Amino acid sequence: MEKKIKVAIVGCGDFARGVHLPNIATNSKYQLYAACDIVEERAKEVAEKYQMAYATDDYQKVLKDSQVDLVVITTRHDLHAQQTIQAAQAKKHILCEKPMALNLNDCYEVMRAVRDNGVKYTIGYNRALAPLVRKAKGILQDKNKPVVIYHRMANFIPPDHWLLDEKTGGGRVVGEGCHVLDLFCALTDSEPVRLYAEGGVFTQDKADAVADTQVVTLSFQNNSLATMLLSSVGNSGAPKESTEIFSDRTTIFIDDFKEMRVWDGDLPVQTVSLPSQDKGHALEIDLLADAILNDTPPPNGPENACRAALLSFKVLEAIKTHQVQAVEKAQYTIT
Repeated sequence: MEKKIKVAIVGCGDFARGVHLPNIATNSKYQLYAACDIVEERAKEVAEKYQMAYATDDYQKVLKDSQVDLVVITTRHDLHAQQTIQAAQAKKHILCEKPMALNLNDCYEVMRAVRDNGVKYTIGYNRALAPLVRKAKGILQDKNKPVVIYHRMANFIPPDHWLLDEKTGGGRVVGEGCHVLDLFCALTDSEPVRLYAEGGVFTQDKADAVADTQVVTLSFQNNSLATMLLSSVGNSGAPKESTEIFSDRTTIFIDDFKEMRVWDGDLPVQTVSLPSQDKGHALEIDLLADAILNDTPPPNGPENACRAALLSFKVLEAIKTHQVQAVEKAQYTIT
């Protein structure tokens, strides 16, 4: 029997239960092996459901377990860097949900730990792996022209939500907008060179809160342009995300990762609809398994992770200073 990758899920909240656990459980390359959560009862529920070897509230037990090949980190954002570094030092492969870290120095420390310990690392930027996005990227690559992109991510976030807490969640752009910043890099197939943003606090009365709503514009080496509207106000009953892409004589609309319409030159309008929303999570899991089993580069590795994190930090700096932020590749690589 082919070796299966034994997985420890670290953080057994709603996202792990709703996304990663079902995807891992149905992928024949993996075996769900251990569950870890600060609330041990929650870990026990997950372990029992998926018939895992054990549940624990002790992360160190997971790291000391020689049977564990991969840790999937779905904890709160302020824990990601430390838990990733500890996993790398324990020689465990890592899938860490976004963000990589809440500051740039911690991002660099994560990169060094992954490099120095020779483990595979994937950050949970799944949007570029969504099937409709991959189809759109194929159309754009055939044209080899600069692109113009507008992406909207808008849904109401309660003012007391931990994501909006700067110390715990990092704020909206660091904690979630990084998805879109990574998506821009993938769709343009180019490196970012400049960034500007305006934003503010729309969900809270206190002025010292981190910006929760922003409009961001990026320019790229190949002259592509991208704009993100990231809003924490609005009605959550509306579709959360949409992507509009323009290049040469081509227009592509992607609606909430469920439907895509393509106007391409003089061809009839093409519509592609999926049975359900697919943001690329299952493919991300599968590609990571291949990287581990075949010792090949993982999807969304450390440099991509740091690049999107850096861009998110620069968004906050642009909002604070009202100045354009230069972006250089040396800022998201290590030596």
